[in-house]
Amino acid sequence: MRPPVTRDAAWVEREYNIEKWPAIDRAVARIAGSEPEPRLDRVLWQVAREQWSGLDPTEDHDHVFGGKQTRVPTVAAFGGQITLVRELVLSACTSSTDLVLELGAGWAWHLLSVWVHGGPAEAAYVAAEYTEAGRAAGSRLAALDSSLDFRAVAFNYNEPELDGLPKARHAVVFTQHSIEQIPHVRPELFEAIRGVADGVTCLHFEPVGWQEPHAGRTGSSQTYAEQHDYNRNLLPALREEEAAGRLRIDVIHTDVVGVNPHNASTFVRWRT
Repeated sequence: MRPPVTRDAAWVEREYNIEKWPAIDRAVARIAGSEPEPRLDRVLWQVAREQWSGLDPTEDHDHVFGGKQTRVPTVAAFGGQITLVRELVLSACTSSTDLVLELGAGWAWHLLSVWVHGGPAEAAYVAAEYTEAGRAAGSRLAALDSSLDFRAVAFNYNEPELDGLPKARHAVVFTQHSIEQIPHVRPELFEAIRGVADGVTCLHFEPVGWQEPHAGRTGSSQTYAEQHDYNRNLLPALREEEAAGRLRIDVIHTDVVGVNPHNASTFVRWRT
């Protein structure tokens, strides 16, 4: 077994601000430069496809669906996870939604996917991201669509501040495997989320199913979380907030889909 990870600022800087997101930014520039008339939807999905371009689309691997491990082509698992996030975020939007906010947005892949697949036309789309490289890549992509109200803002889960965002009536806020990077979230996170709009619907897609154990389900575990220094308290923290009357949990659907069969996404939705 390899030694446990410590997800400190130096780790995040190396993995995301130096390695992963600058590579994405270069891919965006390269693909946009190859298009006669670059459009956001085309460039976004060409960059996204590069995330699994080295895979044989017919080859089966171990993945998780519905808390059960099964062998399917990895592209099916990728597609399931991408669609899960996009469609559940879209379903949370209403005629009053004027802010769609992703926390820990990285290069804003999922946030921009919501826009290009029919998200609210008049809403502001905000990518709240820790790394400068992630914010740069998302901004480069978003600039390909002049009709999109997009903003990339600095955000730190450990010191969560969301001041200065557009005044909103209803916000849809979501996270996609970004809280996983924060070993222990604090109540201040939920306070910051609640403050972004008069009404907030928040969705989490995070590998925390083991925090709400169900007999016979698989896809996440305390052992894996501890080995990788992933989150260990999102669901207990949400339960505490609910008990205090500060939010209402609508649904917790554990280990829905996992590209990594040991780190499957659990879906949680709560409201102010």
